[in-house]
Amino acid sequence: MTGAMYAAVAGLRAHMSALNVIGQNISNVNTNAYKATRYTFLEALYTTVRGGSNGSALLGGKNPAQNGYGSSIGTIDLDMSTKNYTPTGRATDVMIDGDGMLIVGDKTATFGKNGTNKLSDMFLTRLGNLEFDNQGYLVDGQGQVVYGFLSVKNPIYEAQMGDPTKLPPRLDANPAPTITAGNYYLDKDGQLVQVTDVDATTGAYKVKVIDEYTPAPTLTAIRLPMMASLVEEDIKDANGNVTGKKTVTKLGDALYPTYDKTTGEVKDVDDPTKCEGRRCKVDSISIDENTGRITCTTSSGQAIVVGTIAIAKVDNPNGLTHVDGHYYKALDGAGDVSLTSVGFSVKNTDDPESPFYDPAATTHDMTGAEERIISSGTTKLISGGLESSGTDLASEISNMIMIQRGYQANTRIVTVTDSMLEELVNMKR
Repeated sequence: MTGAMYAAVAGLRAHMSALNVIGQNISNVNTNAYKATRYTFLEALYTTVRGGSNGSALLGGKNPAQNGYGSSIGTIDLDMSTKNYTPTGRATDVMIDGDGMLIVGDKTATFGKNGTNKLSDMFLTRLGNLEFDNQGYLVDGQGQVVYGFLSVKNPIYEAQMGDPTKLPPRLDANPAPTITAGNYYLDKDGQLVQVTDVDATTGAYKVKVIDEYTPAPTLTAIRLPMMASLVEEDIKDANGNVTGKKTVTKLGDALYPTYDKTTGEVKDVDDPTKCEGRRCKVDSISIDENTGRITCTTSSGQAIVVGTIAIAKVDNPNGLTHVDGHYYKALDGAGDVSLTSVGFSVKNTDDPESPFYDPAATTHDMTGAEERIISSGTTKLISGGLESSGTDLASEISNMIMIQRGYQANTRIVTVTDSMLEELVNMKR
């Protein structure tokens, strides 16, 4: 009889643990990006009263007889699936539509073969309540810095547009130029494009816009570019004589970071004399859902592309470990962490489609600062809102009723067992 009581006590503990899970879910019914947990029960220890046996030529077999000793909580599982979109009206709020997590941490993390950190060292989160702080860093609501890919000068753009006397032909020129796939041209708006495909029969072609600035494939803390000071340089003739002055940087404009293709290092500025020592002030911020690209307007009216938000994908997202509030880490059980870019808008330097790819190089190893970047698949970043809580209130209340009744039933077993023990004690009367 005491076995029944112990089984009931184990059941009480299991149901209380399940109620704790339900209570946690219900308490976070309005917590943005909260990932609900579910419980499963597991049968507890069994003792064998009689072993089973196989049948013989004369007799049939016997099944084993076993007594159980209650139940316990078997698993508490995360549900990392995407939930509903909750609009907030804030341009820097983002919701991850699909698999993946934002990568956040302190400002000093470095990655790749020569780095001191791994992606598994970083905090991962689904909560995208982002903003630029007073130092120009993109941070979440807890002050953790968001990681991604900073915009730098596009080497293809510089090669094609650097010399004003040798610009590519215009597509709308008269007579029209010969259109060849892979060559660069200027469209009707004067924008640099590359022809990617030409129909030999119709002459129709497809083009890809070549931006002046492009994200460097080095994962780093996202921050605003430095603000330029007004700097002039001498204009010299072929003999080295000064013939005039030219303005190199305009006060208030952005000085884009520089990228060293050999080392993979991204630096805020190469020449501190052209910089005011503070970051740009921006407004009119927008985040592209198909690429994760952050575009802003500076106080001087200059449109700038700050960078691209990175997304981390985990082999087993339900195996992530809560470490603090809405932060997770990819500890044991989560598997490997992969670095992705939304829409595969950022590619490594060894990818022929990367603007930093050098076809003349004998080897195309990634630099020591690069992590392998893959496509995020169908995952997008939807701006102007946050992901809603993963708590299904109707299901949780229904489960709560079931747990309450299960708890009550286990208390009845304790009561009945106590009554039977009382009768046993009173037998001598």
